[in-house]
Amino acid sequence: MIKIVVDSTGYIEKETLEKHDIKVVPLTIRINGKEYKENELPISEFYRMLVESKELPKTSQPAVQDFIQVYKPLLEEGHEILSIHLSEKVSGTINSARLAIETLKTDKIKIVDSKSTTFSLKFLAEYAASLIKKNLPFRDVYQETQKLVERIYNRFVLYELKYLVEGGRLSKASGLLGEVLNIKPILSFTDGEVKTEGVARSLNKAKERLLDFIKGINESKGIERIAVIHGINKDVDEFVSKIESVVSIKVEKLLCGAVVGVYGGPEWIGVGILGKA
Repeated sequence: MIKIVVDSTGYIEKETLEKHDIKVVPLTIRINGKEYKENELPISEFYRMLVESKELPKTSQPAVQDFIQVYKPLLEEGHEILSIHLSEKVSGTINSARLAIETLKTDKIKIVDSKSTTFSLKFLAEYAASLIKKNLPFRDVYQETQKLVERIYNRFVLYELKYLVEGGRLSKASGLLGEVLNIKPILSFTDGEVKTEGVARSLNKAKERLLDFIKGINESKGIERIAVIHGINKDVDEFVSKIESVVSIKVEKLLCGAVVGVYGGPEWIGVGILGKA
């Protein structure tokens, strides 16, 4: 049997985890002097703490032992493992997974770098689960899931830039420019890194740019799945309605938690797309 392992930045709902027997290795967050496993800290509580905290929380990758604790029982049961994680370029999570594999001295674990995070882990894990259900060999499940990474597209906008700047994911010059001129950079995870794709003069204009991006992908690639990824902002349903007026596909919603929220802040919105090509 093939088992799927992800890290906690996929924010995959409990029902899906249970349905496909997906295991989660959590990242760690330190806030207000206390350390939490990400999947043990309620999302609403994290955002309350983030707003009230005087210092930016710190995040850290899972320890090697965290991976071993998940991998070892599965291997002992005779399973092969597909391990899907956030971008190697922004986190040491994949490196911890590799060290765990070396420690366990096994060739029955394959790692997929999502080259982003959040929705991409969910989409990739669910796709891998569909291949497993078809009884495909482990090698094929790995290779086909790896190929799917190239069909993932995203854009997002932060309502405040200070979290991304203070977290070291955006230059201070870019952050200062945004705050002074009130412009909103359109950002993406491209080849595993956060990159600026353009700027808008207001939040509404930025959302229009996101809609234009969706239209462009729909026309050039086609859209198989689409999700709105977000913090605790209250404009999510309104934005979903606008997307659904543009593309004839149901929009999924994904509330993202602590590790992503540290850099995105309490309010931000983005789109994650699985293209048909």
